[in-house]
Amino acid sequence: MVIIKSLFLEAINRPIIYQSIVSLSFVLLTTLLFLFLNKIQPDHYIDEVFHIPQTKKYCNGSFFEWDQKITTLPGLYILSAIILAPFQLCTTIYLRSINLAGTCLNLYLIYQILSTKKWVQKCKAENRTWLPFMVSISVTLLPPLYFWHFLYYTDVLSVNLVLMMFLLHQRQYYKNSAIIGALAILARQTNVIWLILLMGERVLSIIEAETPQSISALQDRGIHGTSIHARLIWNNVRHYVQRGIRPFGSFVMRMILYLKYQLAVILLFVAFVIWNKSIVLGDRSAHVATIHLPQIFYFSIFTMAFSWPYMLPHVKSFIQWICKHWIITGLCLGIVTAIIHSNTLVHPYLLADNRHYVFYMWNRFIGRYYFAKYALIPLYGFVIYATVMCLQDMRYLSKVLYAGCIAVVLIPQLLLEPRYFIIPYILVRLSLPEPKLWQMSLELMTTLVINFLQFYIFVTKTFYWTDQQGPQRLSW
Repeated sequence: MVIIKSLFLEAINRPIIYQSIVSLSFVLLTTLLFLFLNKIQPDHYIDEVFHIPQTKKYCNGSFFEWDQKITTLPGLYILSAIILAPFQLCTTIYLRSINLAGTCLNLYLIYQILSTKKWVQKCKAENRTWLPFMVSISVTLLPPLYFWHFLYYTDVLSVNLVLMMFLLHQRQYYKNSAIIGALAILARQTNVIWLILLMGERVLSIIEAETPQSISALQDRGIHGTSIHARLIWNNVRHYVQRGIRPFGSFVMRMILYLKYQLAVILLFVAFVIWNKSIVLGDRSAHVATIHLPQIFYFSIFTMAFSWPYMLPHVKSFIQWICKHWIITGLCLGIVTAIIHSNTLVHPYLLADNRHYVFYMWNRFIGRYYFAKYALIPLYGFVIYATVMCLQDMRYLSKVLYAGCIAVVLIPQLLLEPRYFIIPYILVRLSLPEPKLWQMSLELMTTLVINFLQFYIFVTKTFYWTDQQGPQRLSW
């Protein structure tokens, strides 16, 4: 044990050695798991019955044949065909290996994004490398994302491209960020919202740059994350409006020039939606936009499940806040109860497909007992409160932007689908402040335990459908 401890400490003190050992271990173990799970599930799994045949059409040069059951744009299929078709490797396992590579890429991208965070720069020298790297491992292993590393789904590529877009934006490569944003939209249409988020972030940064002394004062006084920040931004914009049409027009044109690449991508997407008469391809009946407000509450449970160690310290202050603001608490309780009572919607897929965890969660708890959907209200409230408290160092209007974009992505979705929560969760998680050692350890432990359970269930829990050959298995 003494030898192992000394080797570990030596590796920690040598960042390159530490990162290399952990990275290679991650890649090796993920690859071994990939090979094992592909032996367990060699046949197409759920949506792979659409994705894999469609990609094979692209590999064969049939670019104008389209399965109407597919509603996403063909970004994954195009990438796979470019990489694999020249070598005639468009078989199931090689197509799935695209996501294996993407999962390993996620680790690199997440670490690079975290490395730019202020809390990392302020870390002690000995923590500056290994702490963000361990956080990167935890986020990469997020079970609803990591699960898809051995299957051919669009989620991993979608996350790759969104993370790449954010990283390039942080490093001020705005043109390249917009190009990657266009590719992200090709992987999943809703990624246009994250491009809009980055555009909003840049607008805030540009306006802040107009009055650097005021912004610096806010940061120094620790109130950058309060509504005072919004007031300052508004005063700056109002200043241009009050100066007259010409100065305001000059201000607007300057903004357009700064944002020309992002605006070009967004305008192209709008043109596509107008031409297609819908945001989705194929069978639109299964993906009709609606207003489904409880999606925000379901997302809060998702967030709690994987980042509860960061929320735990806020239990006491939450109770104190409730006691102090009991009138506001009562109003919020009434509003949330009314939303859940009148706006709890159920997609037919949720009730029909018993290969997903949410099927059992809904049919055995939330949908089965009348009181169940109301019993979770206190937890919804706590998670939303704790998330806001965890993000108190983020500038105020950035929090508003994030909340608005997450709402726009989730609320129109009728289907309760954990995969929709992956990117919103990762963006929130990457915005959290420096973790304490116990928080990071518990987060990693939670992630590892859930990963073990999900793969154990996938391998051992099988059942059969009368209209399909082969065993059925459980997933997200």
